[in-house]
Amino acid sequence: MSAFLSSLKKNPVAAAALFVLLAWIAAAFAGPALLRFGFSQMDMGHQMSAPGVGGHLLGTDALGRDILSRIVHGSRSILTVALLTSVLSSLAGIAIGFSAGYFGGAVDAAFLRGMDILMAIPPLVLSMVVLGVLGDSSILSLTLIVSVAYTPATARVARGALLTCLGMEYVEAAKIRGESHARIMFAEILPNTVGPIIVEVTARFAYSIMMIASLGFLGVGLQPPTPDWGMMVIENKSIIKAAPWAVLYPSLAIASLVVSVSLLSDFLSKVLNHAE
Repeated sequence: MSAFLSSLKKNPVAAAALFVLLAWIAAAFAGPALLRFGFSQMDMGHQMSAPGVGGHLLGTDALGRDILSRIVHGSRSILTVALLTSVLSSLAGIAIGFSAGYFGGAVDAAFLRGMDILMAIPPLVLSMVVLGVLGDSSILSLTLIVSVAYTPATARVARGALLTCLGMEYVEAAKIRGESHARIMFAEILPNTVGPIIVEVTARFAYSIMMIASLGFLGVGLQPPTPDWGMMVIENKSIIKAAPWAVLYPSLAIASLVVSVSLLSDFLSKVLNHAE
């Protein structure tokens, strides 16, 4: 932690990215209580109002809904789904990748073929098809489907990290002591591969945010009344000339969150590589 903080002080870009991420987290969980308007509340006297008019700090959309309120409430859902997605895909990927790399042979070959098949399908396309077939875009369904779509990439990273440690002396010593396969993988090898895995989890978090926003933009993400940044963009595209703020601000929200998490992922990668 001290090395992280020391490196953070020397990197103003990473510090700014961390500040933006923490600000979004604070907005997601504390912001709604401070807002004047509800995210679905319609102010029919101030439809497509400019920022600042009628007490709407970021303006309103075609239905008179407060843009700021919808962005703040939307941040809670997008952060929740992205975090759950990155955690689930990482846990599944570690379990699959470690098992394949550790046992090798037919298990590893089957893993590689299966991952190649899944990775041949772009995650966005896979998620769209499954969500379209199921006709269910709840937070639970979205989390599970995006997690499955991202598991192969995480599994490959976990497998590669394990293979670098498999011939180490501490692994051989654990085998001689008669420790179980599970203990060797997750008690001996996992702590020594935590660096690349942390970087992968952080990167997967950024990808998940972009994926969820993209699915919302395409109309198969979180459905109303749940506010969704991607859906806000597509809903207000028709009024972009009359009320550009209705598209601009949710777009900036997506960009700021994705860029901040991506910058933090790059920063963590450099810090962890330097520590090694």
